[in-house]
Amino acid sequence: MTAAASLFAVAVAISPWGVAAGAAPVAGKAPAAAPTVADDEVVVVERNALGAVTSVTRYEPAGPAEKLRAELRAKGVQGVVPAGQTMGPAQILACSPFVGTAAAWCSHAWAYNQFNDPQIYFLDHTPAGYPVTAAVNDWYQSPGIDSYYRWYTQGCPGNGTHCVHVYAVSSADSWYGLTTWAPNAPSGPAKVELNTRLLTNTTQRAKSTCHELGHALGLDHNSSTNSCLKSGTVAAGWSTHPSNDDFQVLNQLYPKPGT
Repeated sequence: MTAAASLFAVAVAISPWGVAAGAAPVAGKAPAAAPTVADDEVVVVERNALGAVTSVTRYEPAGPAEKLRAELRAKGVQGVVPAGQTMGPAQILACSPFVGTAAAWCSHAWAYNQFNDPQIYFLDHTPAGYPVTAAVNDWYQSPGIDSYYRWYTQGCPGNGTHCVHVYAVSSADSWYGLTTWAPNAPSGPAKVELNTRLLTNTTQRAKSTCHELGHALGLDHNSSTNSCLKSGTVAAGWSTHPSNDDFQVLNQLYPKPGT
């Protein structure tokens, strides 16, 4: 496997929550109830003809998640994961390390290559008014992984570094932002898109940009209003920045002593 192809591995299994396959029910006891899940995310898993995963996309809905699922299906998007199934919100997506209300995104972590910290360059394609620079500066404060800003025309440095392209697009569908992991894709294994049609509020724009870059680094959602990884429409008191818990998850996800 080439170094580019080994940037990360995606482990995906689509199955309903409940009693494990082949498990016999305990006599006299009702099956355990499935965990309560906050339906605050839409996930699309794309596969090739052989069934292998080619990409995983996480959407941050602007409104009810089921409304966005219906919109995507109506457009013919394949692989929209139903609510309550694995790869759905707060289920297989959330993995250790857990710190407070923060967690890692299962099986999505960057290779160190020759560095003591993975080197992530965010290549900015967005117009003026999109706070990609500020969001990258926020994430640069995290131990364990190094985040850098670059205008997209400068290209990816290569030599063991990783690049995430950040785009501003106009979509008629009801989502604020999305992050896609796509191993071996021409533009790199991860990209971020921000929906200009709905990100008309400066605060929401800042929160969603920070949110999607956090996913690109390997983080899951954070249920705390102190973190930009909280999903949804910004309310009073919500942070547009990472929390210390988010930083500590990244420090544990990438534990090698830093550069």
